[in-house]
Amino acid sequence: MVLRKLTQINFRNLATSTLEPCAGLTAISGRNAAGKSNLLEASYLGLTGELPGGKIAENLRIGEEQGFVGVQLDHDDGNSTIEVGLAPGRKSLKLDGQSARVVDVSRVSAAVLVTPEDADLVHGSPSGRRAYLDSLLGRLSPRYSVVLRAFARVLEQRNAALRSGFGDAGVEVWSDRFVELGSEIDELRERAIVRIAELAATAYEAIAGSGSRLEVTLQRSWEASLAEALRASRQEERARGVTVVGPHRSDLRIDLGGHRAQAYASRGEARTAALALRVAEFRLLEERHGETPVLLLDDFSAELDPSRREFLLRLVRSADQALVTGTEAPPEYDTLMRIEAGRVSSG
Repeated sequence: MVLRKLTQINFRNLATSTLEPCAGLTAISGRNAAGKSNLLEASYLGLTGELPGGKIAENLRIGEEQGFVGVQLDHDDGNSTIEVGLAPGRKSLKLDGQSARVVDVSRVSAAVLVTPEDADLVHGSPSGRRAYLDSLLGRLSPRYSVVLRAFARVLEQRNAALRSGFGDAGVEVWSDRFVELGSEIDELRERAIVRIAELAATAYEAIAGSGSRLEVTLQRSWEASLAEALRASRQEERARGVTVVGPHRSDLRIDLGGHRAQAYASRGEARTAALALRVAEFRLLEERHGETPVLLLDDFSAELDPSRREFLLRLVRSADQALVTGTEAPPEYDTLMRIEAGRVSSG
């Protein structure tokens, strides 16, 4: 896949309205706070229809109420145009001029964003790891996206029933559907984790060296069947007014050398483990589409570990297209651009 054209209006501090990166490696250098991350996140939004982080309003230029990001993308089946309209609390999405959902975009387009903040996948909250898993599985499986949306609605209704005080009858109206959807989500996650763990372990060993072992497993918030766990937790549910077991409480467990990384991994180990998870994401999307996703690598020059730097360069070269930012350019590139105060110029 190759991003041929990026167009934006009022996306954060970006001042250049149109960018046409090349196939291969496009290096984008600039000082800190020049807009490098904003440029990659605008590209990610256009390519996936998903916001990389934060509320919609936080992605608009200060003082503006509307924004726009659009991309033109070449892929093996032809080319596609993706348009994203932004306003506080609202996002509109079009694919080739027709209203679309993120799952529709994921059928023709894929991108992977790698940032220094990815270490939070290890040291951060379970919700961040669930978001990583849900985002990846939603791009791999349209069915997963449908089931996850339905589950979120049922969970909301069940929690409302628990808070309402109407008693068990009002809660049970939603329990069967909760178990049905929750069990399917858990099964889809479990199947995907097998492949994610395999790919991530291979990548981690390639970066950290032989003898280093990364294990990734799904840690559920229940044992036995979900239906049994739901019945057993009823007293706690009444006390707290929320559903306390289910896939919305599951976590992605990451172990290094047999020890839990969330508790024991150093910052460097966490960054390596997170990079391995991004590699797994990249490879799974490559398998899904039969071509490499666009690779967006933020702040390459901040990566001081030589083994990670070397691995990143190999990963970049394996992609049909990569956009790489940093305060300095990588040692090799096909095109060099510079960014200052949100404005991009040729290198």
